[in-house]
Amino acid sequence: MSYKNTSIWPLKADNSSKAKDTFFNRVLYDAYAFSEAGEVNFEPWSTKNFWSLENLFYGRIREISGEISIIRPKPEFFLSCKKADTGAPARALDFVVDAFEHMLIEHKKSRLQGRILEGGEYLGDISAHSGVVDSFQRHKKSMSKLASSFVSYCEFFKGDLDNVFSFDSFMPFFMEFLGNALPLVPITKSSYMMSRHSSPMTSGLCVEIASLRHSKDADKSKHFLEDENFHIYRHLAANSGFAIDKNAPWRLVADIASKKMLEFAANRVAGISTAEDVLDHYFEDIRGVVDEFEEFKKMTVRFYNTFNLSLPVVSEKSLDSERKVSTKLKRRKRHSYEEITESFGNDFWYDKFVRVKNLELGLGYKESEIVKIAQNAKDLESSLDRNRATGYIIKRTTPIVASEGSSVYEAIRAKGVNTIASTKEEARVLARSLNKKVY
Repeated sequence: MSYKNTSIWPLKADNSSKAKDTFFNRVLYDAYAFSEAGEVNFEPWSTKNFWSLENLFYGRIREISGEISIIRPKPEFFLSCKKADTGAPARALDFVVDAFEHMLIEHKKSRLQGRILEGGEYLGDISAHSGVVDSFQRHKKSMSKLASSFVSYCEFFKGDLDNVFSFDSFMPFFMEFLGNALPLVPITKSSYMMSRHSSPMTSGLCVEIASLRHSKDADKSKHFLEDENFHIYRHLAANSGFAIDKNAPWRLVADIASKKMLEFAANRVAGISTAEDVLDHYFEDIRGVVDEFEEFKKMTVRFYNTFNLSLPVVSEKSLDSERKVSTKLKRRKRHSYEEITESFGNDFWYDKFVRVKNLELGLGYKESEIVKIAQNAKDLESSLDRNRATGYIIKRTTPIVASEGSSVYEAIRAKGVNTIASTKEEARVLARSLNKKVY
C-alpha cells in the first residue's frame, strides 16, 4: 500500500518517547494511518476511533429520550470463540462470536485461493487472543489496591490520628484520603466504567487477534498497517459486520448498526433489526444491577474497620501527682454496618456521596452546589423515596457532555477556546447546569 512510501512511516512513538515526539507522531498516526494513497484520512472507512468523538463510550452508554444510561453486556449471552494456542478462551456476545467465526471461514477460503500471503505473524492465520473483560471484576481488583494504599496512608499519618476513635471523627480523614485518590481511581462502578481504567473490551462487542501494546505505534505499523494482507483483512472484517479500532488494528469491533452484524444478531434473537434492539436485548443498565449508593456506604464502613484494624491501639501518656509518666493503651473498636447506619441517616450519606462523585468525575461543583444537590436528594427521599433521591444524584453527576471527545466538548473546542483547561471548564459548567445530559 502506498502509505509505506511516505516519509513518516514506520511510526516509532510509544509511551517512552519524549512528550514532543509522542505528540507529533500521534498526530501523524491519526492523520495517515489507514491511508491508501498517502492522503490525510482522519476517518477511514470501517474503523472506530475510541480516542475521540462519538465512539468514546461505544457499548458502554446509551441515550433514551435525553437520559444517559451506563450499560454493560449481560453475562449469560457470552460464548467462547476460537482462540490462540495460549491463554484463556476469548469470549464475546454470542452474535459477535458468530460473526467472528464467519470471518475465520472467509479468511480460510481466501488463503486457499491464494489471496492471502503466507508469513504474516497475525494476518496470515487469524485467531482470537482476547475478548470481553468483566468491568465489575476489574473494579473489584482496583478497590483491593485502593484498600492497600489506604493502609499505607493510615500508617504514614498515624501520628496525627490519636483522636480518631469514632466513625464521625474518621470521616474527615477518609474524605481527605479520597480527595487524593479519586481523581486517579474512581470508586463507584459507573465512574470506573467511564474512566481511563475501563476499555471497549468491557462491552462484549470486541475481539482482539493479537496481544500487542496499544501505546506502540511502531508495532501497529509493522504487524498490521504494513502487512500485505491488511487490505483484505479490512474487507473481510467489514463483510462480517466488524469495524477495526483505528488505534489498535488488531481489535475487531462489532458494528451493531451494520446490516451484516444485525443479521448475525437476528439469527440469534428473532425480531432484532436495529442497533437499539441489540442494546435492549443484550445489555443492561447497571443501575438495575447495582445500588451504588448502598455500595458506597458499605465500602466506607469497610474502610473504617480497616483503619481500626491497621491502627488498633493508641498510647496515651499521663503524669501523676508525683510527675511519674504512665502509659495507657486505648483500643479502637470495629463496628458493624448496621450499627453505623443506625447512627448516621441518609442525609449524612447523600452529602458524602455527592462529594465523592464530584471528585472522581472532576465535575468541579462548588460547595454551595454540593450542599444544594444533597439537600434536594434529602427532600426527594422525604416526598418520594430513596431510589428517586439517589437517581437524582446520579443524573446530576453523569458528565458525558463534558467528556473529552464528546460532541459537545468538541463543539466548545471548535469555538476557539484557547487552552485545554478552559475547554474542560466550559464543558463542565454546561454539564453542571443540566439535569438531563445529551451525548
